[in-house]
This record gives sequence, C-alpha cells and structure tokens, in this order.
Amino acid sequence: MARHLSMELKMMTTKHTLAGLALLGGITLAGTGQAQDTVTLRLHHFAAPTTPVQTQYLEPWAERIEEQSDGAIQVEIFPAMQLGGSASSLYDQAKDGVVDIAWTLLSYTPNRFPESEAFDQPFLPTTGEATSMAAHEFAMDHMQDDFEGVHPIAVFAHSPGKIHTKDVSVHDIGDIDGLAIRAPSKTMNRYFAQLGAKTVGMPMPQIPEAISRGVIDGLTLPFESASALGVLDVAQNHTFFDGSHGLYTAMMVLAMNQSTYDDLSPELQKVIDDNAGLQEAQRIGQVMDTAEQAAIDDIAARGEGQMIHIAEADQSAWREAAETTIQQWIDDMDGAGFDGQALYDDASRLVEKYTQQTQ
Repeated sequence: MARHLSMELKMMTTKHTLAGLALLGGITLAGTGQAQDTVTLRLHHFAAPTTPVQTQYLEPWAERIEEQSDGAIQVEIFPAMQLGGSASSLYDQAKDGVVDIAWTLLSYTPNRFPESEAFDQPFLPTTGEATSMAAHEFAMDHMQDDFEGVHPIAVFAHSPGKIHTKDVSVHDIGDIDGLAIRAPSKTMNRYFAQLGAKTVGMPMPQIPEAISRGVIDGLTLPFESASALGVLDVAQNHTFFDGSHGLYTAMMVLAMNQSTYDDLSPELQKVIDDNAGLQEAQRIGQVMDTAEQAAIDDIAARGEGQMIHIAEADQSAWREAAETTIQQWIDDMDGAGFDGQALYDDASRLVEKYTQQTQ
C-alpha cells in the first residue's frame, strides 16, 4: 500500500513537472514569437546626421511609427551613406530591398524620373511647405509607374536654394560667367551653363571639400542643407532671389521597399499609411522652411560674409534665361513622348494652389 502510494505521488510530481515545463516552454516560445514579429526597418539616406530632415522629421517620424505600432515596428536611421553605395544608388537600394526605406533626390538618377524634372525648373518653387505638397500631389498623379517596386511614403521638395560662393560674390547675372558652379540637377546645370558657368556635378557629401579646395567657386543649396554640411563656414557670400518664387528646388522621395510593406500585417500597414501621404510632405516642407530661416538668422547674427538680395524687379535677365531653359526641357519631353507643357503647367498650378492654401 505504502509502495503504491509512493508511486502515485511520483507520477503526480512528474506530471506537474512536465506541465510546468510545458507552460514555461509555451511562455518562452510566445516570447520568441513576439521577438520574431518585431519588424526593424533600416532607413538610409545621403545627408549628414545633423540635417534638420533627420533630426526634426525622420527621428520624430520613427518615434511615431514605433509608438503607434506598440513597438512592433522599429526604425533604424543610417545617414551619410553609412550602409554603403553612392547617393545615386539610394533609390535602387530601396527598390531592390537592400534597405527598407531610402530618402533621396530623384535628380540623382538623371532621365529616370523625367516627369519629376518639372519641379527642377528655375523660378518654380515658393515655400518648402507649399512646393512639397505640390510635389506629392504631382507625383501621385503623374508618376505612379515610375515608383513601381517602392511604396512612396512622401514626395517633397526643399526650400528654394540660394547661390553660395567662396572668393567671389554674385550680384547680377554677369557675375556667373566663368564660375565653376555645383548645381543639383541636369536642368539647373543647363541653366547655369547658359549663364556662362562651368557646371560641376557631385553628390552633396563631396561639396565641403570641393569648395574648400577651390574645385568649385560656388554652389546652390538651401541654407539648411549648407549649414548641416558645414559649407557656410567656407562659402560666405550668399545670393538670394527676392519675391514669391525662389531660384530652384529639387523633388525628393521617402520610399519604402514594396515587398517590405506588403509583408507587414494589415494593422502595421495602417500604421505606415497613417504616417504617409500629403500631410507628411507638408510636415517635411515645414521642417525645411523653419530650419532654412534659422540658418539664415544664424549667419546674419554672426556678421560673417555678405547677404546679397536680387530684387524681383532686377531679375528680368535671370528669368529670361529661365524661360529658355524651361522651353528646352519642354521640347525634350515632347521628343520623348511626353506632354512637356502640360506637365510644367500642372506643376506650376499645384505650387500656386498650395501656396495660396498655406499662406
């Protein structure tokens, strides 16, 4: 009897132990499942880690994504091409799944996004906010085929760029003649070449060394980007174009790999979608405008170099040259099978629409 009771107790103990191990194993497996369900998105871009788009937009955007997904989505940001490749390869890195998200300029891959060049035309942009909203709507209307393979989070444009020079200053159109100028796009290179400049193409990270060593005499950038790069410590002559329309801008995209997006659960896709679209383009534009003015104010407070303002009434020669550049682009687009005039007119219309809406 005692022996039988002892065996029963052992069997009960064994059952309890196995049940406890199974429960513990279930907890461990569940925990492992949760870890596996966490998605880490790698976001790669070309700019410095101090650029306002990272510190004031991308980092808060990543925090929103993580919070709204209850931690199921984590975003890691890699600035200044830390994951390798060149700035011109960023779009394909996102499209091919080398990274999950990329921020890049579409002009880094000339001729690949021909419709986007409507926004590269001189004297098109107003504020970064309004022009970004216009760029996003334009892209959604005209560029869906171009974005095959990626899921655009936002299409946007920077605040109007200015001319920054080192040893010379630009007061009128004749001062451009003979200068080596870095411009951001095929269109603006054509424009400056028309003014007599020697145009030099290079990605943003190479600009500080190029201006320091005299490889270029000047460059075009918004103040916020030039400040983040440290360019304003070297190029201390700054030419503004007064009036409602600035010299130029460039269309950019924050693009997610389509397969990465498709593999998310519907709930997590909604988190991405709730933080994508026109309102995100507007937010980025606002960040750029605020940072632009802060950088201008900082330079003015230092009292270094000179701020040169070309009044709107004195821009006729600049704008006549711009009309030639724009018409050349329209003719090129017509020759490639696009309606260049219609694209340019729609870009202009959208910029005016959102400029009035955001005033």
